[in-house]
Amino acid sequence: MFIHRARYNFSTMLLLSSCTLLGCLVCLALADNQSGGSVAIECAPNQPNVCFLKSMNFPNPNQGLVLVGADDKKNLNIKSGRVDALRAEHCTASLATFEKVSIGRVGLRELCIAPSFVQVSAEHNLIRELLPAGGDSSSYRLEVLKLSYNQIESVDRIQPFHALRELYLDHNALSTLDMASFAKLAKLQKLHLAHNRLNQITSVTSELALPALSVIELQNNTLTDLKLHQWSLPALERLELASNNLTNVRGLDQLSMLSEVSLASNRWQCTELDQMLEVLEKNEVTVRDGDRSCGGIRNSSICCTAETQPTEGALLDELNKFTELQNRYNDAERTFNEKIQEEIVRFGELVDSMMKEPSTETPKPPVDPKPDPDGVEAGSGSGVDGEQKQRPCECSCSEENLKSLQTKLEELDGLLNANNATLVELRDNQSQLSFHTVLAKHEFRTAVRRGEHKLKELSSMLAMLREHVKELKFK
Repeated sequence: MFIHRARYNFSTMLLLSSCTLLGCLVCLALADNQSGGSVAIECAPNQPNVCFLKSMNFPNPNQGLVLVGADDKKNLNIKSGRVDALRAEHCTASLATFEKVSIGRVGLRELCIAPSFVQVSAEHNLIRELLPAGGDSSSYRLEVLKLSYNQIESVDRIQPFHALRELYLDHNALSTLDMASFAKLAKLQKLHLAHNRLNQITSVTSELALPALSVIELQNNTLTDLKLHQWSLPALERLELASNNLTNVRGLDQLSMLSEVSLASNRWQCTELDQMLEVLEKNEVTVRDGDRSCGGIRNSSICCTAETQPTEGALLDELNKFTELQNRYNDAERTFNEKIQEEIVRFGELVDSMMKEPSTETPKPPVDPKPDPDGVEAGSGSGVDGEQKQRPCECSCSEENLKSLQTKLEELDGLLNANNATLVELRDNQSQLSFHTVLAKHEFRTAVRRGEHKLKELSSMLAMLREHVKELKFK
């Protein structure tokens, strides 16, 4: 009986000590939270190898993060709650040991990547920025990165992850893409970039090789052309190009492993499409989609725009109009050249006459006229000869005036050349303006579709917020 009571007293004291220690930890966590230090969050019990957090509230990313009970766990699963950002300092501390990270809809804006991470999923959030935790590129083990339905605008931060095999960036805010960002991802197998705003894909690297890439998804963007011949993709098997503004794709003949492609809902020209389909048929590539509004060509259902051939009467009318315009142009040019020649001749004659007559004369001192014995002044005479001797020179033009006139003529010639260049530029701008108008219309339709998707996302987020409010009420 004494032994039983001793055991009971010892168990009771141990339990009280444990409760006291746990209470101290909670108090320390609350004190740190109020002072802006660290926040302690406990993993759910009875979850082997997984730190499961049903609801994680971490609104202040400037605070430290402590996960209680996560020392021996490799997986992190955050189901719901509110997390504004997980920064590099969090990945180097409390998150440094995890290998698989799964984050639900928590409103996350910034996400850090620790070198230990192998798989990361953080879809349906507000992520704009990806933050590598630091260290050499060879230290990162990341193989799968799922960031669909976020707000990422650049892929520059992907470059350090040399072990990456699958990248999911569909339904984000990418508008331009430099493939050079993937130049060192030799193990990349799947690249998902659908439902973005991509209108241009380039590469500053002249020799881009992705030897393991087998899937590229680019559907539902605003691409107008695609230059695959600039890249080495020896393992590419599936290429998704539907719902863009594509008129031409170059380099399909170089994809020896390609087996499936989607081409519907683009702006193909029939000539270009026919050449592409010929290459695909030759390489036994399956076109796995089609348009509903046309019969297609080459046994396909892909719509294209044919270049309409004018009738013979229309050609004759256009030829007559061209002949009339050409005659009018020739007449105007002939008249203009004649006037130019007349002005040149008149100007030459004027210059010759000015050069023959001295521009300035040395003045002579006045001489008093001596009376003639006959009462007539010397130098004065009767008739025309006398008048010609008395008439002064009415025309005098200095060399400076001639140079000024020549300068004005050169300025006039420069203005004519500038006007001609302006006319040529206006003709070029007219064709570009028509193209950009068509492109703007398509982008507007695409923006409307994105707005519908965004409304659906907001509805789902609102439902998540309501569930969170209900959980808080029950607590």
